[in-house]
Amino acid sequence: MKQANVFMLVTAVFCVVGVFIGQCQKAVAQQPKGMQWVLRQMDQDDDGAISRSEAKGRMLANFDRVDQDSSGLIDKGELSQLFKRLREARGQGASEGSSSVPDDVELRENVAYRDGNEKWKLDLVLPKNREDELSPVVVFIHGGGWRNGDKSSGVFRDYPLEYASHGYVCASINYRLVDECTILDCIADCKCAVRWLRAHAEEFAIDVDNFGAYGNSAGAHLVAMLGLSATHDELEGDGPYREYSCSVQAVCSSATPTKFRLWGEEVRSGGGRAAALFGVDNTEKAMELASPVTYVTSTSPPFLMVHGTADTTVPVQQSDDLNKLFQEHESQDVTYLRIDGAGHGVFRQHASETVPAMREFFDRVLRGNSE
Repeated sequence: MKQANVFMLVTAVFCVVGVFIGQCQKAVAQQPKGMQWVLRQMDQDDDGAISRSEAKGRMLANFDRVDQDSSGLIDKGELSQLFKRLREARGQGASEGSSSVPDDVELRENVAYRDGNEKWKLDLVLPKNREDELSPVVVFIHGGGWRNGDKSSGVFRDYPLEYASHGYVCASINYRLVDECTILDCIADCKCAVRWLRAHAEEFAIDVDNFGAYGNSAGAHLVAMLGLSATHDELEGDGPYREYSCSVQAVCSSATPTKFRLWGEEVRSGGGRAAALFGVDNTEKAMELASPVTYVTSTSPPFLMVHGTADTTVPVQQSDDLNKLFQEHESQDVTYLRIDGAGHGVFRQHASETVPAMREFFDRVLRGNSE
């Protein structure tokens, strides 16, 4: 989002609920208080986030842009990022209230995993004081419909900091979006980022045999592709480090698109949306190549899948079909949390169940911790 548009969006959000321009600017300048003010005005169920049904005015009109991980909720982290961009646009520098970096981890922001595009960057979070131990890796990939989102927003900043505190090397990655490429290029970028991590394994004390990945929505699709399609050269793209593997050994995916040919008439018909996502040439073939269901085998890596039955953005059938294929191929170590009545933001809506499940899953698969 352009800086000017960000300023207009936040100013309009305040004004639409009856606050004068001077009050808007004061609230924005004092971000922590201003953010709480916005939540008080719109967060009707007091869950600390703004749902689409709670959003008002321009916040509602721009909901998908602000909801950068496509969870169906605008949380404090995403509001913080919005205020940060606004403050920067006004020349006030970074905002307060963003996730603090624990003392036991090191955060390296905007590390290039490939040269030539601003999107080819990742935030690397390293545990300190490892005493020469090799660390497993967890890669975090944001959602946003392959159109929006950022590696530094919401849980895609918070989770890497938390996991690094527990001894994981973590990378939250950006990738090109479909305003300049296709979904196949998004996949290739994520694979390149994983190869880059393995190429720098010695520098970062990485255990190259134990990579995990987490994503929600579009990010879930991309981590599923990392887990399932590592041996398919046609998806590697033209990026460097081709001598290294792009595979991951454990995947946690939430609200996952798995089968594009069965996902909505606008995709099936090969219309405007399909052209934007897959390109105008050989769209049907691109849909097949981009679909995780294409690559399921008996040797598929361990998966933890989460999906809500009331998801109206990515129908639960998408994960149902993937899980069915896992069972038919007798794939090992697949757990499916199919949560009744949950929507697209299922992972955070049911964080008391999903967050511990993901932690236990990665600890067990990547560290051999069976407790």
